[in-house]
Amino acid sequence: MKSHHPTWEMISKTRADYREYYWEYWKHNDLFSFGWWLLLAINLLFIYMAVKILDRSRLFELLTVAGIIISFSTMLDTILIQYGLTSYPTSLTPLTPSFFVSTYIILPVIYMLLYQLFSSWKSYLVANIITCIFLAFIIEKLLRLLHIYQYIHWNSFYSFLAYFGIGLFSKIIMNILCNKQLRS
Repeated sequence: MKSHHPTWEMISKTRADYREYYWEYWKHNDLFSFGWWLLLAINLLFIYMAVKILDRSRLFELLTVAGIIISFSTMLDTILIQYGLTSYPTSLTPLTPSFFVSTYIILPVIYMLLYQLFSSWKSYLVANIITCIFLAFIIEKLLRLLHIYQYIHWNSFYSFLAYFGIGLFSKIIMNILCNKQLRS
């Protein structure tokens, strides 16, 4: 009697087929498209901003914030894509999740700047809320209009909560780390 459940071989073949389909899609639809050039320009702009604006005397602390943001946002992006809640129709690289849409450069730079500029909890929370509203309700809408980002079973309010949580947890973790360092 044949099983109606997928085997590991079936899953592996599906993954290989997906990888091949996605590579072909990326080569013919993303690479050098308007959206691709826009993503490249925005990422380069954020790298330039980071080099010019970030406080070099606090570089270790700020890079730690960036690492926390990258960890949280990569994990969240992976879950959202894996479960079909969001997707990236346009990407700089043929990787899923598309790390260079926001995960590895844009969000870390934004949160490093928030952390650098707003040291008190009150000012940080206000700045974080404003930033999250801007990212979730304006930037993501623009990315969806440009066919760079897509909601499948997701919405702007969920994004707002995710951005807020990422910012909140990174600040909490950094406060714990800085307090432990002061006690040492």
